[in-house]
Amino acid sequence: MKFIHAADIHLGAEPDKGKPWSKMRKKEIYQTFQDLIQEANEKEADFLFLCGDTFHRPPAIQDMRDLDYMLGKLHSTKTVIIAGNHDYVTEQSPFRTYEFHSDTYVLADRHMDHLYFEEEGTCVYGLSYWSREVKEDYDTDKGPADIDAIHILLAHGGDVSHMPMDFERLKWSGFDYIALGHIHKPQTIYEDLMAYPGSLEPIDLTETGRHGYLYGEITEEKQIISFVPFARRCYREADIMIYDTMSGQEIYDTIRTELIRMGEKDIFQLYLTGRIDPKISLDFSDLQDEFLITSIDTGQLAFGDYGQLLEANRDNLIGIVMRKLEDQPRALSYAMKALLSTTEQE
Repeated sequence: MKFIHAADIHLGAEPDKGKPWSKMRKKEIYQTFQDLIQEANEKEADFLFLCGDTFHRPPAIQDMRDLDYMLGKLHSTKTVIIAGNHDYVTEQSPFRTYEFHSDTYVLADRHMDHLYFEEEGTCVYGLSYWSREVKEDYDTDKGPADIDAIHILLAHGGDVSHMPMDFERLKWSGFDYIALGHIHKPQTIYEDLMAYPGSLEPIDLTETGRHGYLYGEITEEKQIISFVPFARRCYREADIMIYDTMSGQEIYDTIRTELIRMGEKDIFQLYLTGRIDPKISLDFSDLQDEFLITSIDTGQLAFGDYGQLLEANRDNLIGIVMRKLEDQPRALSYAMKALLSTTEQE
């Protein structure tokens, strides 16, 4: 049996809201999900498991129709869905009432239920959230049914506010594979047995690193689960050293070269460290036009040779501020920028 395990798609989310690229990222989340459907076709997967937060908020009927349309492009793959803390199931939720035209199944109950797929010899278990937070422990005592099949558990949560889980007890619960959702970074709990794929596309700047899905094959002879990077973009932190011998253009070219090396399509937080000639006024507008940059931190930049600058300004306000803030480099950096720019204008 072959499957794709994905979670935390967050259809409808608008990452980095207010940034020039936020609406583009909203579309890319849909595009990557549709690419995943094509991936399932190419791999001829038997199942696509969606382990919670397929939607960024509880879906309306039109959201279900869009999902049904996209999943209808699967050739022979069955989809099984549980709802998570973002798209939780209410009494009126279309998760309960919508009739899929695609080969899609929702385990919408708040108590564990299962579906048996005889052709694939597979039993899939799971339950859905009924509110934004569920602080009840996940039921680790309920094991697989007495059916000769491959037993797959879908679960969403793992922290104190979202179905706390005893991973050790789950390990010995009898399931052949436990497909988890909720944690947005890929994480293997037990190799080839229990894992989080992370969000398919990163949703905010805290979700650095690779994102994608898990691909699994389970036969009588083997069981292999592997992570597949799939996201269009990653959030990255770029630490760039600046020297006071650099010109403004050299600083710009240094940053640009490093961002291209790291992956020019990615989304960056810049951290500039080192020393800079106090006469240089940094202008990042061209960089921000060319790259997706969420923030630029210059708080760790010092100005030129500290000793020379202090000696030259010992008896004025600049020198007083330098001595006062010498143990607070970030505050000193901000203060020096303001003071030096004021001095130049005078």
